[in-house]
Amino acid sequence: MAIQDVTPADAAATDLPGLTAPNWNGTAPVRLTPKTHTTRRGMAAASLCLGLWGALTFWLYPFGLLISLIAVTLGVIAVLLGIRAGNEGQHLAWVGIVFGSVGAGAAVTIYRFYQLAFEGSLPTYLITENRFW
Repeated sequence: MAIQDVTPADAAATDLPGLTAPNWNGTAPVRLTPKTHTTRRGMAAASLCLGLWGALTFWLYPFGLLISLIAVTLGVIAVLLGIRAGNEGQHLAWVGIVFGSVGAGAAVTIYRFYQLAFEGSLPTYLITENRFW
């Protein structure tokens, strides 16, 4: 029997109840259970963990900023895919985005302060020349 010959009645006769169509290879798809969603939920949880870690290590300039940006990226992907995690289906990805954004903002701010205070490199808008005196 070819894949095109499988009817919804044939798919309903499988061992898994509630399925109405076969997979692309003719087998019945795996039912989505809480155990099969662990990879998806892991993306939201990773966003939270990396965002928290990036916010705590923002002072390590390249490391904290990179970890925070990865957390924001994972969080945005999880939100766009509609992935929820936690016991009650909380939006852990949103918390990861917030922590990651705070960590990235703090990292850039502290790095700019270090440049200003210790290296003496002022931004161009703060450099003025007194040509008219």
